[in-house]
Amino acid sequence: MILPLRLPALRTTVKALLALTLFASPSLHAQSAKEVSDILQTLSPQSQKTLERLSTFDNLPGDEWRYHVGDLAHGEDPALNDSSWPEAKPHSKAPVEAVWYRRLVEVPKTLNGYDLTGSRIWFQFRANANGPVPEIVYFNGRRVALGDDLEPIVLFDQAKPGDKILVAVKLLQTVDTKNFASVSTRIEFAKGRPNPSDLRLEFLSTAVLLPSLSQQTKQDMATLEQSIAAVDLSALDSNNQPKFDSSLDTARQKLETLKPTLQQATIHLTGNSHIDAAWLWPVSETVDAVKRTFSTALQLMNEYPDYTYTQSAAAYNEWMATKYPTINNEIKKRIKEGRWEIVGGMWVEPDLNMPDGESQVRSLLIGKRWFQKEYGVDVRIGWNPDSFGYNWQLPQIYKRSGMDYFVTQKMTWNDTNQMPFKLFWWESPDGSKVLTYFPHDYANNNLNPVRLSADLAVARQRSPGMEQMMDLYGVGDHGGGPTRAMLDEGNHWAKDGMIVPKLKFGTAQSYFTDIEQKVSSNSPTWDYTSIAKGYNAPTPDTGKIGIPTWNDEMYLEYHRGVFTTQAQHKRNMRESEEQTINAEKYASLAWLNGNAYPNDQFTDAWKKIAFNGFHDLAAGSGIGVIYKEAQAEFDQVRLETNEISANSLHTLAANVNTKAAGDVPVLVFNPLAWSHTGVTTVDVQMPNASSNGISLLDEHNKVVPAKLLSSDAKNGSYKLLVQAHDVPSLGYQVLHAVAGEKSFKTDLKASGTTIENEFLRLEVDSNTGCITSLYDKKAKFESLAKGSCGNQLQTFADLPKNYDAWNIDPGTLDHMTPIDKVDSVELVEKGPMRAVIRVTRTWQSSKFVQDIQLYADTDTVDVINDIDWHEKHVLLKAAFALAASGPMATYEIPYGTIERPTTRNNSWEKARFEVPAMRWADLGDSRHGFSLLNEAKYGYDAVDNTLRLTLLRSATWPDPDADQGRQHFSYALYPHAGTWKQALTERHGYQYNYELRAQQVAPHAGPLPLEHSYASVSPENVVLTAVKKAEDDNGLIFRVFEWAGKQGDVTFTVPAGASAATETNLMEKPTGSPLALSGDKVTAHISPYEILSIRVDYPQPSKP
Repeated sequence: MILPLRLPALRTTVKALLALTLFASPSLHAQSAKEVSDILQTLSPQSQKTLERLSTFDNLPGDEWRYHVGDLAHGEDPALNDSSWPEAKPHSKAPVEAVWYRRLVEVPKTLNGYDLTGSRIWFQFRANANGPVPEIVYFNGRRVALGDDLEPIVLFDQAKPGDKILVAVKLLQTVDTKNFASVSTRIEFAKGRPNPSDLRLEFLSTAVLLPSLSQQTKQDMATLEQSIAAVDLSALDSNNQPKFDSSLDTARQKLETLKPTLQQATIHLTGNSHIDAAWLWPVSETVDAVKRTFSTALQLMNEYPDYTYTQSAAAYNEWMATKYPTINNEIKKRIKEGRWEIVGGMWVEPDLNMPDGESQVRSLLIGKRWFQKEYGVDVRIGWNPDSFGYNWQLPQIYKRSGMDYFVTQKMTWNDTNQMPFKLFWWESPDGSKVLTYFPHDYANNNLNPVRLSADLAVARQRSPGMEQMMDLYGVGDHGGGPTRAMLDEGNHWAKDGMIVPKLKFGTAQSYFTDIEQKVSSNSPTWDYTSIAKGYNAPTPDTGKIGIPTWNDEMYLEYHRGVFTTQAQHKRNMRESEEQTINAEKYASLAWLNGNAYPNDQFTDAWKKIAFNGFHDLAAGSGIGVIYKEAQAEFDQVRLETNEISANSLHTLAANVNTKAAGDVPVLVFNPLAWSHTGVTTVDVQMPNASSNGISLLDEHNKVVPAKLLSSDAKNGSYKLLVQAHDVPSLGYQVLHAVAGEKSFKTDLKASGTTIENEFLRLEVDSNTGCITSLYDKKAKFESLAKGSCGNQLQTFADLPKNYDAWNIDPGTLDHMTPIDKVDSVELVEKGPMRAVIRVTRTWQSSKFVQDIQLYADTDTVDVINDIDWHEKHVLLKAAFALAASGPMATYEIPYGTIERPTTRNNSWEKARFEVPAMRWADLGDSRHGFSLLNEAKYGYDAVDNTLRLTLLRSATWPDPDADQGRQHFSYALYPHAGTWKQALTERHGYQYNYELRAQQVAPHAGPLPLEHSYASVSPENVVLTAVKKAEDDNGLIFRVFEWAGKQGDVTFTVPAGASAATETNLMEKPTGSPLALSGDKVTAHISPYEILSIRVDYPQPSKP
């Protein structure tokens, strides 16, 4: 949360003057301050002097405080002698321990000539940190306030010169170092006297906004100067208070003539609270923060009839419905009144780069359905102000979920370039658009008219013609929301008589409804390539607002380390998504065979997955305990989805003639919509134990490549690693186990430190552990650059200046230290199914074991990592310098791909030095390429001809033990001929992540053969991402996306018995006419990069 900045009085620069009225905030607020500074410097020196003098009436003078680190009994006692305590001023740091601050506050005889007699003086002490900063405030030894983000407290009522109060403030222990941000002793002037502070803010608001709104700027600015000149400061110097007050009235009368111009503009004040689901506190504390925040919002609605409140995250409302139904019932009432607004639609505000596209859709599906069922609300506004970048397909996800708008402010945090937008169309590669808005912040803690006017002036530069701006206010992160002080300030400035832009309390939807009608049809398209050449704001049609179209991802140039920190959590995210998606497929097919569909269990699983994809959880930027809590939930998801999968496959197997396979049949199921060969494990129980092991045979009694991993011959238990060939799409293949280990031949060869099969030959240097050759035998091409070290482990000193768990600072990757020594390189396995070269290393405090393995009949190389990691502030990458490269590398993103430059020719390219990807990245040219696949890593970079995957980081805050200890993960190398599209890298990424599933089944007769496909899709440029039972009827939802940029027809081969088919949106609502259904074939048209969903109806569950 960003707190206000107050500088000492009587500074003599315009910048200091601004600091007394503007409030600190990242990026755009700073931009506003610069713009305002430029404008105010055009005022006459006398006007500047007058404004500066008026600014000294805001607060009592003096900001020196005594402080003491550590707890102290009765630190509030007025009799305590604190003269030996050191002094502290605002903006000074404080440790995590408790800290006491003390100061004697006295009402002066006059405040720079102004008589304070009869005034009310308010006190507010502001400290901030990452996380809550609880404080206790004492006046003359009496406790007057306790909590965090405290509102102002009356220090003096009916003040008289000479009044004194000993103020003591205790900041309690925090999880992070604290910052003593500011102290406010705001003056509420005596009734009956004109308010010099208000007039100063009106002067400033006029000065900063008038040049943007006026049609006669020179004349109007002259009027402003005349009104400022009417203030008689000499009357104060002669202690003539009535004469000074009269001059204020005269000045305001002159300023009144400019009010119509200022009030062409309207600022929508949208109260909200950004609440982190888990971050520097556990989830249980978030529940309490939500309760307090919602209760406060409801109470304030009783006191302020114009106040509206906006909130996202269905999970929070579900907590209220289940734990605090009285609060939930009151929310329902306020929703019906239009004063409580539901936005976001998702279960929580997730990370939007790392969760799979299907996971993002499910967050919307369960969130929007919950809001619709509980409140009758159909959410239309996407709301994710604090996530760490936004994938290019998000507009399409939103649009196909019935949402038209999106709000975020995080892009204002960029550390290198600023996106020069305020309001714009954001467009996905398929052409879907959502109207997107960048507020200056998500947690403004004041409604100061100068800040609002300055922000609007900047907004009008970026969106020419804009006369309406939405401002988000309310305490955030740990909850809180709008306060009485904020609402009082907003109401004060919204009064008819104030000479500022119109202020209007309202919802985000009311803002979008108003603004959308005024958007110009002229909207030029920009992306990262074009914006690097220089940006020009669009020229609007007459009477309209000029806004651009952004047709690219929104990459955050800041928190680049979040793709890597807390590796286990990221693995949990990936695996739980895949296991749940697979279980849905199996359960859907089992439902057609008479099983009950476990919809409630799936909904619960997706709630857990979505919640733990919350942006701070997914990013790895939380305290350690929240990852332990998440681990327990992921374990539950694994347990339940595994049970669902096992039961569903047993149901499917009941219809298969498994008896034809022998006495010990093993069913291997392929969850993907194309036939493929893969490796999986299976547990087999033999009725007749054999000390000679067992073998697996196919339906033709041909030996299937398998490797015994463990056995208990006494009990007849065996665990096998099996390589099943050409398992049908979304279907199965039945093998059978027999006693005795039977030999088989493959194309695999291994000798020394060279391994090869039909497709690839790989060589490892026995001295360095480098892969020195990765030869594509089919293409007759060496993939690695000549003389390079493939799979080089590279380390980097990783010491971000701020946000340790979040950031990889610019320049970090410029200085690399390779791990170039090995303990051993040896061939530990040489077939016939698999060959493995093991490379072991010791570096500093860590140990590395890498198994570089190649299976028979496969075109990829696996690198299996077992690392005992004990480094601090070290980043680890695996690097591949390649023989083929190009100006762009391609990365998988949710439901698609994106190209990013491998050059560093401008600031926009340089800033994207660490980027997110889902399952793979690819670098090459039109003839050859290299895909680097992963199964739980998300950070990549590509420079010139080198492609790298980030493996580990070792941040120490907020979790000092993040990623310490054993790490198990793998990645795969896929050299190929042609482009990644021709090489079907997208399919390889799915195959690497969505494993075959094998389980022993009972032998019995059945109508189905030993191999069968239940469903498939074609052509090959579409991927089937989901098969699930429809939420509301007896149908199955099939979802695909197009990844090659081609349009055409998609043919769905679906399970038998379908009665109708219809295209739907992502919320499973029909979007068009019925689709052609012929037997088991459904045909639908798909556009380039489209996410396409269809519903296939089944009148009743039936067996195929």
